Amino acid sequence: MKLDLRVPTSLNDIPLHQYQKFIKAFENTENITDQYAGTKMLEIFCGLKIDEALEVKISDVNKITEKINKALSEKPLLVTRFKLQNTEFGFVPQLDDLTFGEFVDIENNIDDWDTMHKAMAVLYRPITERIKGKYQIEKYRGDSWHDAMLNMPASVAISAITFFFLLEDDLLRATLPYSSLTEVETQQEELTTLTNSGGGITAL
Repeated sequence: MKLDLRVPTSLNDIPLHQYQKFIKAFENTENITDQYAGTKMLEIFCGLKIDEALEVKISDVNKITEKINKALSEKPLLVTRFKLQNTEFGFVPQLDDLTFGEFVDIENNIDDWDTMHKAMAVLYRPITERIKGKYQIEKYRGDSWHDAMLNMPASVAISAITFFFLLEDDLLRATLPYSSLTEVETQQEELTTLTNSGGGITAL
């Protein structure tokens, strides 16, 4: 059977919703077989049905998964602007200008890949004005761009997660009173698990 496959060669080629499915499929790594891994990669990233994936030559599967693994291993630097659906989005110009409500919405969603697109809708918003190389972004409007962020490049999302976690402690100390900060810090292990367990910055 001849199949016309589109194989991603970079995180730029992988939309966030595919990366979310990938993370979900590989949450429990204890019992993952080579057949399962190859089948799921072909299904998620190449759009094949399971029965179609099983018809692909093993030599081709190895080549395809090697390319995908190479893409997943990328560690992108912060992407400040990107285009999606003819709209240019910009990363929050100053994280310390986030409102408490915006910060809470990020915190409530950025530690779970199922809701990662909601956190991205806070961190990236449509650019409304450009002045001498700088830009202004749209006021945060709750779930306005949740669905759109599902199609953002995974490279952009991962770059933002990395950057946000690097500055998260500083933001917490700047925005929360000591009593609240102590409560939040008890949750930090869950947040850092995202980057240490394969469910975050480092791909499986």
